[in-house]
Amino acid sequence: MNIPDACHTGEDSQESHNMAVTQDELKFRCSVCLDLYTDPVSTPCGHNFCKLCLENYWHTTDVYRCPLCKEIFYKKPKLQVNISFREVVDHFKSTISSAVPCRESCQAKPGEVVCDVCTDVKLKASKSCLVCVASYCETHLEPHITASALNKHKLIEPVKNLEDRICKRHEKILELYCKKEEMFICQICAETSHSRHQVVTSEVAAQQKMIQIKRREREVELMIQDRQRRIEGIIHLRKITKENAEKQMEESVRVFTSVIESIEKTHEELMQGIEAKHDAEQKRFEKLINELRQELAELQEKSTELQQLPQIEDHITLLQTFSQANTLPSTQNWPTIPVYEVDFLGYIRASLMKAREFINLEIRKQESTELKKVKTFAGLLFLWSTHSFGMKYFSVKSHFYSLFPPPTDDVTIDPNSAGSRLTVSEDGKEVRQSPKRHKLLLGSGGLEENTFVAATQGLTTGRHYWEVGVKEKSNWTLGVTSGTLKKGEPITPCPENGMWTISHSDGENYFALTQKPSPLTLSPRPQRVGVFVDYEEGQVSFFNAEAQTYIFSFTECNFTSKVYPVFDPCLAAGQKEAAPLKLMIVEITK
Repeated sequence: MNIPDACHTGEDSQESHNMAVTQDELKFRCSVCLDLYTDPVSTPCGHNFCKLCLENYWHTTDVYRCPLCKEIFYKKPKLQVNISFREVVDHFKSTISSAVPCRESCQAKPGEVVCDVCTDVKLKASKSCLVCVASYCETHLEPHITASALNKHKLIEPVKNLEDRICKRHEKILELYCKKEEMFICQICAETSHSRHQVVTSEVAAQQKMIQIKRREREVELMIQDRQRRIEGIIHLRKITKENAEKQMEESVRVFTSVIESIEKTHEELMQGIEAKHDAEQKRFEKLINELRQELAELQEKSTELQQLPQIEDHITLLQTFSQANTLPSTQNWPTIPVYEVDFLGYIRASLMKAREFINLEIRKQESTELKKVKTFAGLLFLWSTHSFGMKYFSVKSHFYSLFPPPTDDVTIDPNSAGSRLTVSEDGKEVRQSPKRHKLLLGSGGLEENTFVAATQGLTTGRHYWEVGVKEKSNWTLGVTSGTLKKGEPITPCPENGMWTISHSDGENYFALTQKPSPLTLSPRPQRVGVFVDYEEGQVSFFNAEAQTYIFSFTECNFTSKVYPVFDPCLAAGQKEAAPLKLMIVEITK
């Protein structure tokens, strides 16, 4: 036997130490104090005890009996110290003296449950007994394992405050559980105040709770997996966003470099044109000056010649020279020559128009690219409400449309929102002026006089796109509205009233319906209008879907609740507006 080694090892070696105690050390321990014998004495029944332990035990009883086997002695036995056995015990004590360091190493640490029996060094408790209301180390627990009178006690893992495991009213073990009141009770409580409640043992209750724990654990695990997928999706989106930002910056550099180069080229051509015109005019001016100087010299010479004629005294000579002197030199008709200040009129304007044409071309390219991108959000409203695909849209955005092809019937018109003068088709894809006024459905939200109708689906998040056919319509209004349309209330469409729309009137005029309508110049006239909503950015944009050009955008929209697509086919006399507004199938191109 090597007790020190057994004590210094872990849980496995602790079991071997327990076996050693059972087989060897137990025979040298008093069953009353559980320590090694001190002055061992024997009872007539053959059991050994410490002399002092046995005498103290008999002082507390009315009869003399063996503390271990309970045999009664009708006459107090005479106790004599067994000297030979004491020597054996002392020898055994000397052999286990090296076990003291082990006991010290097994002493309870702060926060651990201590043995209630240990007197000097408090060892860590191995079990707690609900009957004894005490905790025991491995050594002092041994009687509960070997003694038949104690092995029926209720042992549990060591716990503090054992008194909390005892019923305060009946001082019995709280070994049952009331499922109705969710509390631990004793057997007497179960038979009295909880007799009509569903009562199970604590073990059964624990097993049932374990099922709930496993279920909750699985739920938490799924939530963890969901969050992990969301994190992965966000990380993926962050990467895509970074890549998109880099691409956009590269594209912006390309576009603006091209625009700058075009402007610089146009400016250079302007400078060259002005310089060429300037040089040509300078040469023309120089030529005119030279010609005038030559004529001036000839005229000055003629003037000198004429001034000399009066000095000739001979009349015949004067008459002979007069005809030659009177002939003027050949000159141009200067009043017909255009001599004016050159202002270079129109040069800068023409160059700016040329630069504007190039910029407009780039703008049209960007509008076309933007429209192609926003078209990819067609059908997301339908997908979001009908597919439970979690984060797949976010984490696998590039493959989103291959996994879930966007449907074309995502936006439908709510017939209950139509007034008495409007008719909505059965499939919810068209709204037109009704041939005659009809009664509204009872309890519907339709408006008697107003001609606005709203979609069935409301938008609360994300980006969405749909297209409306306006061909053969000379009056219409399209956009989104915040909240539902209220019956009986007049509608003035503007952002201040929670509506973001554009309109067409009288076949000629287009407006963005702000508080003071803003005229729009659209060429060509749209036959198919695309509407794009970015809920988080608070943006509503309109496009000419066929021409692939941009029309107008509302920004910084205050979306605080659901927003609904809204349509107004407009009423007109004489069935001039019989053509409907149509929700069109969006063709998504890569």
